[in-house]
Amino acid sequence: MGHYSENCSDDLDTFWDKLSKTCVPCHKHSQHPIRPGYEFSPNCGRHDDGGRSEAPYRPCAAQSFNNGSFVKCHPCLRCAPNYQKLSECNTTTDTQCCVARDQTGCWKGALSTMTQQVQRSTTIRVQVSTSSPTTAIHIDPGLHDYSATAWIVLTVILVFSALAFLLFIYIKKRRRRSRAFCFRGLWFDTDKENTHQRSRSSKTTAAVNEDVALLQSETRSLEDILSPDLQSAPLQTVLDNLDVLEELVILLDPERPGGVKNTSHLASRCSFPATWITYTYSLRESKSPLRAVLEGVTTKHPEWTVGHLARLLREMDRNDAVAVLTKLSLLKVF
Repeated sequence: MGHYSENCSDDLDTFWDKLSKTCVPCHKHSQHPIRPGYEFSPNCGRHDDGGRSEAPYRPCAAQSFNNGSFVKCHPCLRCAPNYQKLSECNTTTDTQCCVARDQTGCWKGALSTMTQQVQRSTTIRVQVSTSSPTTAIHIDPGLHDYSATAWIVLTVILVFSALAFLLFIYIKKRRRRSRAFCFRGLWFDTDKENTHQRSRSSKTTAAVNEDVALLQSETRSLEDILSPDLQSAPLQTVLDNLDVLEELVILLDPERPGGVKNTSHLASRCSFPATWITYTYSLRESKSPLRAVLEGVTTKHPEWTVGHLARLLREMDRNDAVAVLTKLSLLKVF
């Protein structure tokens, strides 16, 4: 690559400033900020006398990018063998990779910066805790970058595993404080302080039982149990009402004998892949699978309503869950 400035020929990312008589970095010029997708031309395209031979910027070459943080374009990341490519590299964004077996946990861009920092270092110094002197381990710069990426991924996994364990302990402690038992599909708190609350909810429970009986009657019409206003309410309403959501979780999340359909069947009807369902159930100690399904549906289909959910539950023969939805209107959430 040639240069345009004789005074600044040693550093092509600078230009000659006649006023200060010094080489000034290109990006320090008020009219030459760092531009995503570009790098600076040699000496910003300027001669020592102030003349210009080309524009101050050049587009990033193929398989390189600049997200607006670098003076020079950086080489694009290559995904490791056990990763799948989430998106291709372009002039402003690095290649994005995700773990092939975990479709929900994708590392978007963090690996790029960290891997390049590791590659720029050709020596790792290991400080021995004994009286032995510091040992220098020299790494061949030509080694493949997959090993560095593997160490980075392992570190990230260990950090997230530790956080998940702490969250698990926290949830366990919370559950011990409020012990409850499930009787005929309804939660009853064993704490004496909630006796008054149970008496207040008895009318609501009776109304729900009547709704279940109506759903199992000869009419079996959804309009007989859910009002048009309730059916047209956004699905987010269920997530916002924690009491109703908790009852649905108790009814639908467990695996029940006799072919009774649960959350996994609901997720399948909402077009979630089997791998996603399996992964969601593996995290049920920290998050309800039903909540994850409803959050996913509201994200992908914000137009869905309570009526959509009710019809899916009817198709699954879960009239008990449909009856719980009536509490949304009984509790006046709208």
